[in-house]
Amino acid sequence: MKLAIIGAGSGYMPGIIRGLLHRAADLDGTEVACHDIDADHLELMAGLARRMFAARGAAFTVTTHTGLKPALDGASYVFTTFRPGGMAARHLDESIPLRHGVVGQETAGPGGFLMACRSVPVLMSIAAAADPGAWIVNYTNPTNVVTDAVTRHSGARVIGLCDQHVGDTEMWAGLLGLPLDRLEADWIGLNHATWAQRLRLDGLELDLPALLDAMEIPGGGATPWRDPARMAELAKALGFLPNSYAKYYFFHEDVVRELREKGTTRAEDIQAMLPAYYDSIRAEAAKPDPDPSRERGGGEHGEFAVDVICALHRDERRRMIVNTVNGGAITSLEPEAIVEVPALVGRSGPAPLSMGPLPRPVRGLTQAIHEYERLAADAAVTGSRRTALQALMAHPFVQSKHTAEKILDEGLAAHRAHLPQFA
Repeated sequence: MKLAIIGAGSGYMPGIIRGLLHRAADLDGTEVACHDIDADHLELMAGLARRMFAARGAAFTVTTHTGLKPALDGASYVFTTFRPGGMAARHLDESIPLRHGVVGQETAGPGGFLMACRSVPVLMSIAAAADPGAWIVNYTNPTNVVTDAVTRHSGARVIGLCDQHVGDTEMWAGLLGLPLDRLEADWIGLNHATWAQRLRLDGLELDLPALLDAMEIPGGGATPWRDPARMAELAKALGFLPNSYAKYYFFHEDVVRELREKGTTRAEDIQAMLPAYYDSIRAEAAKPDPDPSRERGGGEHGEFAVDVICALHRDERRRMIVNTVNGGAITSLEPEAIVEVPALVGRSGPAPLSMGPLPRPVRGLTQAIHEYERLAADAAVTGSRRTALQALMAHPFVQSKHTAEKILDEGLAAHRAHLPQFA
């Protein structure tokens, strides 16, 4: 088998290497074709992979490619995990909306829209160049919009991934005092807009409203990934579990104020630590048995994606939460919507499980986000400025047509080099 990794020079690559090692016995003999446009980072990460595979006796062959077509030729699976424009572009995604009183975030709202407009054309070119029948396993953000665009506009086989539900389930296990390894939640909705009404311990459904009534709201502030106090407050009001990104919708004004007071974007914070991070990777890559940093997704980040690839390749029919075509899984959304739901993943792809309707308190919100995502996918493919404006006007973050126009004009100008479809 050949597995192509598009974006293999990323700081997330050590986590992907660990994910491959986790399933090395099931992927014996696989060619791992590493592609990146940054040749230095590509060779660094490929060298790290070779050392780690050799030290652990994993039978992988690692090849490197700066050209897309040689990486894709013959690949049964194409794992996409890249960021067009790098951290400089992410900084713009986060700072431009914030100047207009809107949360700046790399996947949600106008920031996510600008990211989608850069990501989608690249994914479409990958879909066009990949072998017929290959599976695109996508981690590139915003995964719901990207998956929608590729599904409706290319005909390629694609499955969208996000491991947010893993971290959120871990957070809720801690807040509710439940053992994580025995806990299972049915997260349903859209990527970064999911909700869980059903929570099981050892396969038995729990009385979630009662657990939430008894839960204490913790002290302490937010981290870049979690905001437990706000999530606990919100869950008590809703009577079910919200995804961590729900804070951007239900505490929007507070988050805008905090982001402005902070003074730097998340992209700037990451950019400041990346040189030392890559230096540490270089030092580890020179060792016979490397153990690279687990920062920036270098830990178990890749295990979920590799498990999905194994489920497809080995026809495991494994229950996993993925982004795929709704069918009838969520009755509150149209059948062709891309949704994030539990599905059985096997050789023929993900088969979504029937989840019923969305929770009524967040049904309208989730439907509004879906309409935005569909418009965003169409705008990212076609380069229609009218559709782009409609997408921003549809998003719940944006309360004014004039605000939408200002963000769109500024965003398209700032990202001109990465938005050929709008030229």
